[in-house]
Amino acid sequence: MLKLWQKGKYYYHVYLYRHNELLQKDCLCEKLRWKLKIKAIYHNSKAIELGFKLNPLT
Repeated sequence: MLKLWQKGKYYYHVYLYRHNELLQKDCLCEKLRWKLKIKAIYHNSKAIELGFKLNPLT
């Protein structure tokens, strides 16, 4: 059950990362673009962290 919860969180962060990347590309306002970039970086780092918890290298 815990692994299923972690997979859900992983896919949630991957989805939000991709969503923010798409919004960032279409954004005209430079200030908003930077906010979306920061959010995308955060969600990418969380997805990577959760990915390593789900599939450890060792």
